[in-house]
Amino acid sequence: MNNEDTYWNSFLPAFIDRMSLQMRKNMTAFVEEYGLTHAHAIYLIALHLQDGQTMVGLSRFLDLDTANTNRVIKVLREKNFVYDDRASESNKKFRIFLTEEGKALAGNLMDHLTELNNSYFANIPREDILNMRNTLIQVLNNMNLNIDEYMHSKLEDPFYTHLHIIPTQGYEAIPARLDSESRAKRAKKN
Repeated sequence: MNNEDTYWNSFLPAFIDRMSLQMRKNMTAFVEEYGLTHAHAIYLIALHLQDGQTMVGLSRFLDLDTANTNRVIKVLREKNFVYDDRASESNKKFRIFLTEEGKALAGNLMDHLTELNNSYFANIPREDILNMRNTLIQVLNNMNLNIDEYMHSKLEDPFYTHLHIIPTQGYEAIPARLDSESRAKRAKKN
């Protein structure tokens, strides 16, 4: 192992944390005029991608605890960005939806994040971006032995499922989530 590897390995967590911190700051800067932070923004994005999720489903989709989801949804509800389909307050089962104001903000946030991400990856070939994305997913797999099982569970549908792609020659995304028949065939081969 040379010195470059030693420094890279030692500071990789700090490097990733710095990138994540800056991305969260950029997200907060976009929504702070609404009294929101990046923590609220990711829920707006999740509902923009899949509106009408239950509290548990939303927590699972974002891979966050339900207590956090309850706090965030309460704030988003108070600010009129989301509503639920409960017939009465005592109902425990309900789904969360974006209001028209919430849809507009979430759409603008998605556009803003697309612009930011495009600026982060400026002058980087598409092939490199897809390779990096797949490498990061493999790193996540290597860090958590249950993530692949979690992604393929019939009971869970985390955002990881939607990120888990394999680039083809034309660099189109092919979902890696397999139907049960394909999974059974794959298991027989292994």
